[in-house]
Amino acid sequence: KVQYFDLSLRKWVTKAIVIQDGKTNVTETGHHAEDDPEEVVKVDLKKSKIDSVVVKFEYQIRITNEGEIAGYAKEIKDHIPEGLKFEQEDNKMWEIEGTNKVTTRALENTLLKPGESASVEIILKWINSETNMGLKTNIAEISEDYNESETPDIDSTPDNQVPGEDDIDDAPVLLSIETGQARIYYTLAVI
Repeated sequence: KVQYFDLSLRKWVTKAIVIQDGKTNVTETGHHAEDDPEEVVKVDLKKSKIDSVVVKFEYQIRITNEGEIAGYAKEIKDHIPEGLKFEQEDNKMWEIEGTNKVTTRALENTLLKPGESASVEIILKWINSETNMGLKTNIAEISEDYNESETPDIDSTPDNQVPGEDDIDDAPVLLSIETGQARIYYTLAVI
């Protein structure tokens, strides 16, 4: 029997971080990799505080070996949506690759045997602006994989940006203006 190689990637929002008036409020989302569809993490901002509030989102990216051959996710690429930005001081294991793209090789030496998983995090910051509201969908993909038998992944091609393959996933966040205090809550997105 010929064995197959299959790495999958799941991405989800783990925390919403709001810094306002010198106070940091971290809200755990309670989301999991298996959530499908994933609920949108929504942050409502008070209009008068838009210029003084800092909003960040922490994302978890999990790679799982769903195949029969051990292998590596040598590189993971994150496609940052317009309206969010990458800050190096929040993401020591990530490197800027180009406009709105960052990569990490944090798992390049982590051998994933069949059934095993490994994870990395990335934090993105909202760009403060009253006109920068709405849905922001962040996408991550395995951009380079490897196994000793040089067998290609059975159902995905690294770094080809094809939705529906299991080596790519997204995580949505939503920012909106309200009249009260900044709040964070979750709503199911119908996309």
